[in-house]
Amino acid sequence: MLNQQRKLAELVRILEEDGHVFPADPEQVTEAMRAVEGGFEQKIIRRAEMVDRNRMLAGSLAQVRAASFWLWVVVASMMFAGGFSGTYLLMDSQGLNFFLILSGVLGMNTLMLLIWLLSVGLRLKPGRMAFSPALWLRGRDPVNQALLRLYADEWRKPAARWLLGATSHSLWLATLSGMLVSVLLLLLVRQYTFGWESTLLSNAASVQAVAWLSWLPAKLGFAVPDAAAVLQGRLNNHIADAAAWSGLLVGSMLVYGIFPRLLAWLVCKILLRAGQSRLPLEKPYYQNIIRRWQVRVVDADTQQERVEAVAPKIHISDAPKWAVTLDAPWADADWFRHALGQDWADGGVLADRDDAAAWLERMQTQPMQLLIGVRAAQVPDRGILRQLVRLAEAAQGGAVVQLLAESDADSLTERLAQWQAALAERGIAWLNPPQWQQAERQRQQQAV
Repeated sequence: MLNQQRKLAELVRILEEDGHVFPADPEQVTEAMRAVEGGFEQKIIRRAEMVDRNRMLAGSLAQVRAASFWLWVVVASMMFAGGFSGTYLLMDSQGLNFFLILSGVLGMNTLMLLIWLLSVGLRLKPGRMAFSPALWLRGRDPVNQALLRLYADEWRKPAARWLLGATSHSLWLATLSGMLVSVLLLLLVRQYTFGWESTLLSNAASVQAVAWLSWLPAKLGFAVPDAAAVLQGRLNNHIADAAAWSGLLVGSMLVYGIFPRLLAWLVCKILLRAGQSRLPLEKPYYQNIIRRWQVRVVDADTQQERVEAVAPKIHISDAPKWAVTLDAPWADADWFRHALGQDWADGGVLADRDDAAAWLERMQTQPMQLLIGVRAAQVPDRGILRQLVRLAEAAQGGAVVQLLAESDADSLTERLAQWQAALAERGIAWLNPPQWQQAERQRQQQAV
């Protein structure tokens, strides 16, 4: 099974293969990750986190995980309450048949544990059980559909049997815990007597059966009835032997009920952890990304890695990186997050000439690389372009203009072309709006 980070990478893969438009352009992020050191899987996971700039996909995965946990809490609470109340009703009598009580609290648990062991031995697949999150994930939007595919694929993996087993054992442990709490509470506040009845078993057979049953609880220090107590308990209820019978009852619930379930749960958790799978890097989607990273682009003049998103070429310098917005704040306050694979500090808004002058003065003494957010919907008039030129010339580490547009930026194609021509004429590097860039690329692919 995949961990949360790998699930995010797989979710990005599924959505990108389906033509989903992300908050950050995957192509730009892929190029930005070219110079990052690390293994391919770590880089792909980091790439997925950067593509999910607004954390919507990670939030969806977290919601599924939280919903699964709270569903388990509700079911476990119901199982605990059911075990408690069922045992309370079973012991709603002063004189108790020991074997009837023992079979009532351990019979179904033992049967289901044996069935689980048989399924493990026969390597039965879990199939489409109600425990699979894929069955209760609903929604027509692309993210929910991708989540459905992701968890359906997860449930078909061999390790799913250990997840199902761990869940089943934990619920049975909740049930047995409710039974044990009920038994202990009733034994503390009520005076019970225990006896036994049988038409087929003789006294000798019953003594031997109780001796076998008592062996392990006695080793752990629980009080157990001796042969005389067993013989006297047939069709009779002796208060003197009640403590020994109750000790055997509690010891049997622990030894033959809770401890085996706990051991089975631990085995499932260990095997589930050992069965964690890595990303399927052999898939064509990942192989295409890896091949692009294996081709290095080196600037012969500066000996620095480049990110060739759009012309003019963008240089990533070692200078501190700041992001500013022209005129007014942008609706998405995190528009600069992870742009070009870098961490940009928020420089605020250049609302007027005084703000711009303050930044120009600051850049004269402090080397920095500047990311400038500009609304693509506005006309690239001479005033804005002169301001961009001054900022770009003052930024000793270089400057990049990020053209900003809403997700439905199809109508801005002509305006974007004007910006691109004006910026290219002045030698200022730019980045297209991420959503527009992805939509444009998808249209070109469909046209081919």
